[in-house]
Amino acid sequence: MASEQKSQRTIILDRLSVARWSSTLGAVALVIALVALLASGELSPVVVVSALIGMSGLGLWMTLAPEDFRSTLTGRRAVYGSNSVLIILLFVGIVLIVYAMAARSGIAADFTSRGYYTLKANIRPVIEQLSRPIQITAFYSRRLLTNQALESPILRLFSDAAPNKVRLVYADPDVQPILARQFGLDSAYGIFVSYLSADGTPDLNFTVRVLTARDRMPNLPLEEDHVNERWIAEAILQLEARGKYRVLFSVGNGEVNLDSDATGIRDGLRNVGIQVATIDLSREGVPQGTTALVILAPVRDFTQEMADRIAAYLGSGGKVLIMAEPAYRSDIRFMQAEDSPLAKYLWQAWGIRPNRDIVFDPLSYNETQYYVRAAQYLEGHPIVQKDQTGSAARPLFPIAQSWQIATEPPADVVVRRIYTTSPEAFGKLDLREVARNPDRAIREAADLPGPLTLVAAAENLRTQARLLLVGDADWVTNDLIVAFDGQILWTNMIDWLTAFLERVTIEPAFGQLPLSVPSRDLELTAFITVGVLPTAVLLVGLWVWWRRSRR
Repeated sequence: MASEQKSQRTIILDRLSVARWSSTLGAVALVIALVALLASGELSPVVVVSALIGMSGLGLWMTLAPEDFRSTLTGRRAVYGSNSVLIILLFVGIVLIVYAMAARSGIAADFTSRGYYTLKANIRPVIEQLSRPIQITAFYSRRLLTNQALESPILRLFSDAAPNKVRLVYADPDVQPILARQFGLDSAYGIFVSYLSADGTPDLNFTVRVLTARDRMPNLPLEEDHVNERWIAEAILQLEARGKYRVLFSVGNGEVNLDSDATGIRDGLRNVGIQVATIDLSREGVPQGTTALVILAPVRDFTQEMADRIAAYLGSGGKVLIMAEPAYRSDIRFMQAEDSPLAKYLWQAWGIRPNRDIVFDPLSYNETQYYVRAAQYLEGHPIVQKDQTGSAARPLFPIAQSWQIATEPPADVVVRRIYTTSPEAFGKLDLREVARNPDRAIREAADLPGPLTLVAAAENLRTQARLLLVGDADWVTNDLIVAFDGQILWTNMIDWLTAFLERVTIEPAFGQLPLSVPSRDLELTAFITVGVLPTAVLLVGLWVWWRRSRR
């Protein structure tokens, strides 16, 4: 009986000894983790391993000797002994380690009732449906640190929403000029979204710059430039759309040269990620995967084979834009003959054909009456929308022809007159007379009366094919497109055909972040919370222990 009691006592002493040794080892490990964390500033393997050993040691202490652990916390030694110092030190260490791990883990929780610090409902699917991981690279120079502090909560919304899909990186263009040049940044501020390549670096071939407030208001001071949640999401959508839209321009019949006369519209498409290529319809049909076909002012007429290829593309739901110049020069023969294959197809399948005239408008023009300014427009149509206020673009068409619209369009086809002239306008059919006296146009009985259709849009409701016809192409050339809302009209026409902007634009949602705190204030708050307050508790505890030990 005595030997059994001695054996049990030995076992108890061994367990208590192991428990106390594990607590000592755990405390030492936590101190090592804290020192390593403060020294490196990151969660290095030493920090993580030491923290795990420390917490395991304390856990083993609580498991093997719960009474000893309880008495340490609540017994007389906790009041009078030096163990209180150790407990407070352990508490401070644990708080600091947990705070550091939480701050670097990417885990976030939004406890606000309105979800201020969570992606808006119309933006969250953009991140959830990402096809590849991305990196948001935000460049701020030293003089824009306040801007960085204000935008950091917005940028963190994206990385917090999907830490495995979105990586956030900050860079100073003054400190890292080579990196800034790689992204094409030539200023002190810029934000880019990029796909990640196989080695984890940003793929510069698949990178989109986020449009900022200064892109929308060029006179805004740099210090006031900013982005918002919606603009970042739209840049991500543009990145996702890059390479998925393909616009082909016809060549081989004297069309406008994209590489010299219309580089603006070519580069504009490429800058938003739309692929641009050319096609010779005399040699091949429109390939599958083509989003839209553009025919810019051919000089020679299309053959029957070329017209059939366009018909086949539209018959499969294709989208086509045709800009046809009037024959103000003798070499322009595109759709001028009565038996023109393409003109006959357009009339039979779509109920539209060129009037083969030159339009004069004495009420709405610029410089001369055959430089026609669109007088009337189809209100509310997306092609004419200039901005969100509802105002309309009013383009200028230098030397334009008009279009005839059938009274009864073909089955399933809807035709709309997008831009028309004033009622006083007229279409001169005698083009030789216009060439002889361009500045002295006199309305004659044979001329076409206004209002005349300058731009017509047609849609086949069954096949979803779309056709857009414009009676002039000079306005898309480099020198003229910047005037009279030309850029807006071009963008609207391409978007009506391809629905590109519709898929990369997000409607604004109200309820922005209610509070933006500079980073130094956040750091001060963290220092007070996890440093000053626990230290104050420690000092008070030491003072109480010292006072009581002297009694």
